[in-house]
Amino acid sequence: MAKAKPATGSAARWAKRVERLGRSGLSIRTFAAREGLKAGSLSFWKWKLAQRGQWNGRAQAEGMAPVQFVELTARPAAPARVGFEVVLSSGRMVRVASGFDAGELARLVGVLEEARS
Repeated sequence: MAKAKPATGSAARWAKRVERLGRSGLSIRTFAAREGLKAGSLSFWKWKLAQRGQWNGRAQAEGMAPVQFVELTARPAAPARVGFEVVLSSGRMVRVASGFDAGELARLVGVLEEARS
């Protein structure tokens, strides 16, 4: 792999322009128009400096370390734990999770039993 060459002369001027571009948050076309530059030249130098390892994008302009991505894999969610099931005389079934409120369960069963009539 080729070693990065230091920016000298014209390259140094373009490096400063590309750095200002990154800090500006503007598109290449908008920044170039504002600065009186050719958008194609600015785009070329941005690419050229990146190839040389002298520009790594917006992170460099903002003084931040380059972004690194880490692949994450999701595990399937564990099924909800069922404490027990209540089968009513109507045939309806109620699954009750562990840690239930007994008063609320009694009220629910009463409502469901009345609903069968």
